[in-house]
Amino acid sequence: MAINRAVSVGLAIACLCIVFVSNVSAQTAAGAITGIVKDQAGAAVPGASIAVTDVRTNLQRVVVSTGEGVYTAASLAPGEYRLDVELAGFKSVRREGIRLATGEKATVDFDLVVGDLQEQVTVVGDAPIVRAETGSLGTVVEHEQVVQLPLNGRLFIMLAAIAPGVALPPNSVLPRINGGRPRTNEYLFDGISVLQPEPGQVAYYPIVDAIQEFKIESNSPPAEFGRFNGGVVNLTTKSGANAFHGSVFEFFRDERLNARNYFQSASATKPPYRRNQFGGLVGGPIVKDRTFFFADYQGQRQRIARTVASTIPTLLQRQGVFSEPIAGRVPMIYDPTTTVGSTRQPFTNNAIPRSAMDPVALALLERYPLPTSAGTANNYTRTADEINDQEQGDIRIDHKFGTGRDQAFGRLTYFQDRADPVTAFPDGGGAIPAGSIAIGPQKTRSWAFASNYQHTFTSNLLNEFRFGDTRRSVTRTAAELSGPAGSVLGIRGLPQAPLFPNAMPTFTVNGYQQLGSPMNTASDFSTSVSEVADSLTWLKGRHTIKMGFDWRWARLNVIQPPWPTGNFAFSAVGSDLPGVTGTGNAFASFLLGQVQTFAITFQQTKIQERARFQEYFIQDDWKVTDRLTINPGLRYTLNFPSTEINGQTAVFNLETRRLDYPGDKPVRPLKKNNVGPRFGAVYRVTDRTVVSSGYGLVWIEMAGITTPFTTPTFPFLQEVTQRTLDNITPAFVLANGPSVSVVAPTPTAGLGQGVFAVNSDLGSGYAQQWNVSVQRELTPNTAVELSYLGSKITNVGVPDSNMNQLTEEQLQLGPALLARVPNPYFGIVPRSSSIGDPTVTVAQLMKPFPEYTAVSLYRNNVGVSRYQGVAISIRQRFSRGLTYSAAYTRSTLKDTASSVFDASILTGPLTNAAVADSRNLGRDYDYSTGDIPHYFGSSVVWDLPFGTGRSSQPGGVLGALVSNWSIASVVTLQSGVPVAVTQANSLGYAGFTTQRPNLVGDPELPSDERTTVRWFNTAAFATADQFSLGTASRNPVRGPSYRVVDLSVMHLFPMGGERAVELRAEVFNLLNTTNFGAAAATHGAGNFGSITSALDPRVVQLALKFLF
Repeated sequence: MAINRAVSVGLAIACLCIVFVSNVSAQTAAGAITGIVKDQAGAAVPGASIAVTDVRTNLQRVVVSTGEGVYTAASLAPGEYRLDVELAGFKSVRREGIRLATGEKATVDFDLVVGDLQEQVTVVGDAPIVRAETGSLGTVVEHEQVVQLPLNGRLFIMLAAIAPGVALPPNSVLPRINGGRPRTNEYLFDGISVLQPEPGQVAYYPIVDAIQEFKIESNSPPAEFGRFNGGVVNLTTKSGANAFHGSVFEFFRDERLNARNYFQSASATKPPYRRNQFGGLVGGPIVKDRTFFFADYQGQRQRIARTVASTIPTLLQRQGVFSEPIAGRVPMIYDPTTTVGSTRQPFTNNAIPRSAMDPVALALLERYPLPTSAGTANNYTRTADEINDQEQGDIRIDHKFGTGRDQAFGRLTYFQDRADPVTAFPDGGGAIPAGSIAIGPQKTRSWAFASNYQHTFTSNLLNEFRFGDTRRSVTRTAAELSGPAGSVLGIRGLPQAPLFPNAMPTFTVNGYQQLGSPMNTASDFSTSVSEVADSLTWLKGRHTIKMGFDWRWARLNVIQPPWPTGNFAFSAVGSDLPGVTGTGNAFASFLLGQVQTFAITFQQTKIQERARFQEYFIQDDWKVTDRLTINPGLRYTLNFPSTEINGQTAVFNLETRRLDYPGDKPVRPLKKNNVGPRFGAVYRVTDRTVVSSGYGLVWIEMAGITTPFTTPTFPFLQEVTQRTLDNITPAFVLANGPSVSVVAPTPTAGLGQGVFAVNSDLGSGYAQQWNVSVQRELTPNTAVELSYLGSKITNVGVPDSNMNQLTEEQLQLGPALLARVPNPYFGIVPRSSSIGDPTVTVAQLMKPFPEYTAVSLYRNNVGVSRYQGVAISIRQRFSRGLTYSAAYTRSTLKDTASSVFDASILTGPLTNAAVADSRNLGRDYDYSTGDIPHYFGSSVVWDLPFGTGRSSQPGGVLGALVSNWSIASVVTLQSGVPVAVTQANSLGYAGFTTQRPNLVGDPELPSDERTTVRWFNTAAFATADQFSLGTASRNPVRGPSYRVVDLSVMHLFPMGGERAVELRAEVFNLLNTTNFGAAAATHGAGNFGSITSALDPRVVQLALKFLF
């Protein structure tokens, strides 16, 4: 019954709002001004007219105080306002200098004095700085901070780090807000979401100079906000005004201005690093007081020299001669054509005659460049420029209609990014080095449209309507041939790929640089979200009621076969003496055409997934008394299950042990009980002290992460393999080609492979947030705040772990599990499968589904996350040339998984999922990899008080030297993040995808014992045997802390009127503090516990701006 009532309420709200859609508009990024009008005796004054005027545009709205004296001017664009209050029998009152921030509700009360209406009392002063209208927590980053503070990369989101309750890990542009997942925050630009599903990517970041300001909604925001498990980034872009204003800018970087990285040799030449960011913006009136425009553009040209070292065949090896020592020994090369049983004859003089070489291998050999240095390891280096070019622009039109009751705006945004990483070989082949900008040449495009239309019915009834559409596409190319791979390379039997047919196959030769591109390089990927939203604001007595809906449609179109034309793998097995270690060589096997394993991915058509959502809300801001305001609210969510519009979906049935094909029907049901209550309470203890508290339950996507798509695509995207069956005879000889074909979509298509099942009982993920806060105004523009904040996220996404594994008790059988016994599925399971041999291990037959390699529950959102924190902050809004903020947060974040995504679409369950035991997720509950217990962020912008328009204007030489300077700085101090320690997985036979070592001591080292060679106590870990899971927790050690000071110094040269030239120097990591990268965390590896990388040293950026 409760569910049905909630549905009825939601539908009623929708119908009410739809009635007004043709006449209306909206702006979630907007703010409001509210207050109480009283007379000198303190009694409420009804019927007073309050004219609210935007100083920049002269756009005006008139509201009237209610019978209780309450007024609210809702949906106002951020900016400076003037308020004029009039009522017969009282002197008129003008209040100037009211600055309204994005998403904020400013409180401005009036005390009217009896007198002639023609007499005017003028007051200049901003609204109180403390929040007195809502129990939610949030931080506004003002325009002066956005444009003046040093921003590495000129990305505004870096300033999220100065807000309490927010952490921004190093080298990341996705903040953790209130302990939430970084990819599940909501991003609203001018009221429209720009967060793209799969895997939660912001479509674009606005040009810094075009941002008016933004607000971080960090805890328990009103019911009009939804679809997040952390917080909301609510941003407003600039609009035109009655005066023409603009700027032209250039930002420049050069490696000669930078310090050396900690790990860079002092004698080495610093690699070239050049970046130019340039552009401009202009805004002004088309029709004064009525129609305005704003346009901007920014370009980037970046070139960073990178050197890739590779091991390639030596000149002798290219001739088939293997007389040089490799890793201290000369491997004996055997002729596979002489194989009798398990014996082979060695090649004379350890040299392969050309007549014995595979013709396809000989042709491919020409794709290897010649060595650039002697030796058999790292004997080829290539230095080239990594390219990252960008183009970005916006155009915005704002218009007020003649009646004064209607106004609208529309904005169109375009963004393009071209990323060309440095590949190992000039033809685009070879692996991409770690830290590269992309895994292959990549072009990203985004388009975004945002609009709203606003209609005032009466002074106390306002409707808002928003429409937006955001699209993002990524096209990535692999190394290519002149035609289909099979015909160009002469490989018989190689299936012609329907998609990316000319992609160069990958040839993986153990110990050598590969030919061809990395896995998943060839890709054509696009997402889009369309949004329609409406809200109605009604002021009634002491209640400000807002109700509305938010409907969205999400789309995913993707072509991304990991190996579209195949991956040919070669090892020493093809040229060794079977069973004798230290013999054979992978490149020798390549020359002989002895393919060890082959894999190819078949994708016949584009995967096209679709999902939609409907949300309805109602919020009441009730001024119970002059000092107490409460904020009850409700948001109702319908996450309609996703579908693949062409029916490319299959689900493993756990009962029949076969694949079901639901076609274009969803695989998870619609849940109708997603009701999210909100509640806040604010009490003004005094005019300068406010106590508040808030709670909110927010529903997120059905998968518990930022994707609504829950339909597995195997076998419509499938990987087919061919392997050696005995490690003696090859899978096939390269010139003869493979003998594989597409597996038809039948119920038995998954036999011998990994398959996906779906838990249809799971509901959507949801986050609960709560807070208690005390604010104290120190000065009219300065406030300090102490807050407790917490959250719990339920049904959050976790990696798709393998449920087809042994129990911990079964592992205790020990070596008996590895004994091979007759395979009852021989002849049923395809021979190419790893479990298709005549015999299999006892362990395989003890699994729940022995005829399958893996069975995973697709996007099984069963995780949990808990966050608690205490934050203290101080903030001064911009006044007399100075604004500053400082926030310290002490927090704890624990979860069962900290990230999910491995690839956007999967051919089958992951073989490296970071879940120790799918039967016991409690084993993985630990400090999150996003846990940063101590976080301090501060900022300051200070226009020194000397110069044009400032408090002091000294003359002469001294005046010329000290005038028109400004400084700005950001300081960030944070704890290190936890590190996941694993070991080489010896439990693959039992179905486990991750194995952790045993913990036998305290892994932490005293700070004075930590070095880059040994960051933590490596002796605290011992190797777990192949019959145990290991006792170490998921994240048992913590990485290095992060400390950085960034500084901007600016000098303004006035040129008369509004024109000026600004010179700017920005220094990132001013103190050149060494901030180390993560420690190597694979137990048993030679570099275990060591650190071999550091983040950027001191970097200098110069800029020139012309302002007009």
